[in-house]
Amino acid sequence: MIDDRKYLLEAFMEAEKAKDEGTYPIGAIIVDSDGVIISRGRNRVFSEADTTAHAEVDAIRNAGSTMVDLENKKLLKRSYTLYTTCEPCPMCSCTILLSFSIKRVVWAANDMEIGAMRKFKEGPHFLDRFNKISFDAAPFRDLEMRQRKMLAEWSSQRGYVDNHWQNDMDTLME
Repeated sequence: MIDDRKYLLEAFMEAEKAKDEGTYPIGAIIVDSDGVIISRGRNRVFSEADTTAHAEVDAIRNAGSTMVDLENKKLLKRSYTLYTTCEPCPMCSCTILLSFSIKRVVWAANDMEIGAMRKFKEGPHFLDRFNKISFDAAPFRDLEMRQRKMLAEWSSQRGYVDNHWQNDMDTLME
């Protein structure tokens, strides 16, 4: 779990960049089985005016050449871990699923409103595929609180003072 923390902190570096660019402060990295970071991504929804530019999708796009054999037109089935500062949404969860190379996902903060990885894993959707992916949800409380604080502040700056990130954080602090 020490490595998990190390890689989550790397993902937070991307989240800080996203925040500085004026978009959702969420970051992600992809690590191979030897512990080498092969890709980085951050949310670029507002910086790129692209609603699909989530951190996890950005990291997967940036890792494309390690996941696809272009010459033989095949998807490579590697054993990568994706680290992200926030639980993946439905789009990102399905993108992870269809990458075929990500076998484990670790995130810093659960997202009770739009997080989907746990819901998909527990529900009837794509069970045969989701059962091949393991995950570790919010293994470090301080990092979860850090991500929640970043998203609560970002939401508040946009005028959403009563947001679920703040409310969830208040509940967790009790």
